[in-house]
Amino acid sequence: AQNLCAVLTAMSTCILIPLTLAMEGTGFFPAFDKLVAAGDFTSKSLASLLALGGATYYAYNEVAFLALGKVNPVTHAVGNTIKRVVIIVAAVVAFK
Repeated sequence: AQNLCAVLTAMSTCILIPLTLAMEGTGFFPAFDKLVAAGDFTSKSLASLLALGGATYYAYNEVAFLALGKVNPVTHAVGNTIKRVVIIVAAVVAFK
């Protein structure tokens, strides 16, 4: 069960990529090109940011799985709730 999160992520990626292409079509590619054409990003920087976003979200989920394996589920839920409150308060302070 050590690699449960990694295996689930790999399996869901294999299932969801074809499903996404079937449902959404290739609309991602024109949107990507439109962002690059606007001049805010280069193709490489936008692809890097997308990959970095995916990697950090995977790391967040991996750490959550590891924490859940080491603490009581109620403790994990309380910690997650406190984390959300801290994030909301920090966002209010930062964007005020």
